[in-house]
Amino acid sequence: MTALEELDLSVAAGAVLGVAGPNGSGKSSLINVLTGHYPASGAISLDGQQIGHLPAPERARLGMVRTFQSPRVYRRMSVIDNMRAALHAIRPTFQRRADRRRQEEWLFDGLALFGLNHLAEAMPDTLTHYELRLLELARAYATGARLVLLDEPTVGATEDEANRLRGVLVNHLMPGRTVILVEHRLDMLRALCTELVVLQAGRKIALGRPDEVLAQPQIRACLMGELTDA
Repeated sequence: MTALEELDLSVAAGAVLGVAGPNGSGKSSLINVLTGHYPASGAISLDGQQIGHLPAPERARLGMVRTFQSPRVYRRMSVIDNMRAALHAIRPTFQRRADRRRQEEWLFDGLALFGLNHLAEAMPDTLTHYELRLLELARAYATGARLVLLDEPTVGATEDEANRLRGVLVNHLMPGRTVILVEHRLDMLRALCTELVVLQAGRKIALGRPDEVLAQPQIRACLMGELTDA
């Protein structure tokens, strides 16, 4: 079974590419292919380097990190240990005490940015869904990755939580990074994305500025029931 067909995409450094489409259109498959969780027959490059042959951990070490529709964290690790695990999966563990201290400061500063510093020693099972989402975003931030792939970061959030998550993304996670954002909220796509691609049955059917793409009647018909206006 082929999830994506003849899909040709590029994202400029520092840009935010939005990805929309009905259920089963290949949005999450796109993220899985780019990050190495699904095999691909085509070419994939990061900063001009071919990475299609590399396993997922190697791609992560080159500066690519993702989030999931349902937050994935280590349930038997505290919040701060989750941050340490995310960092160490991509960066080397320093042996010098001064370097380790700077890493710890970086992690705790990250928790503070995402409003989780008071939960540093808490276990994930005690966190709300919204706090788990913040932890996943904080983990992505802690890696220092240049390319961040976000798979429905506001799914399951209330309108108030979604607005707060948008502020977190704009103020803390997106600056200085290239982002691919899969999202179903029109306000998020319009506000955050420099370009929007719409997928249907694994194929690209539209690409352009979000307002221009979403103004097309055939695109709105394709997305009917999948997108929500704020």
